[in-house]
Amino acid sequence: MSAVPVDLSLNEVETLAAKAARGAGLSWGGAEEIGRAARRLARAGADWPALVLALDGPAYGDPAVEASALDRAEAAVAAAGEGAFTRAAVPADVIAALDALAARTYVPASARSRVLGAGAGLTDND
Repeated sequence: MSAVPVDLSLNEVETLAAKAARGAGLSWGGAEEIGRAARRLARAGADWPALVLALDGPAYGDPAVEASALDRAEAAVAAAGEGAFTRAAVPADVIAALDALAARTYVPASARSRVLGAGAGLTDND
């Protein structure tokens, strides 16, 4: 896989981090907190993907694990301080790993899922 950097806005950083955190098993609120922390870390020029990728573990979904992750995020933000970056260059392979976590939240594409209401169902009238 290529390590060519992908240039992300801070909004894209926050959104991708939140989706990946949700895919790693955090609650919606916890995932949003991770997203905001990732944005602040990216603004400071710190390694925000490491914070998010560390969430993927065998005990995801455990409230104690989530509390620990949020504590680590808070400490990382405090250590990073303020910054003036408005964009973040992230290697493509790291983006792929984050996207893989985020993809865990997607409904599988199948005829059965469409019949049950995923996507546009069996008719699309756009």
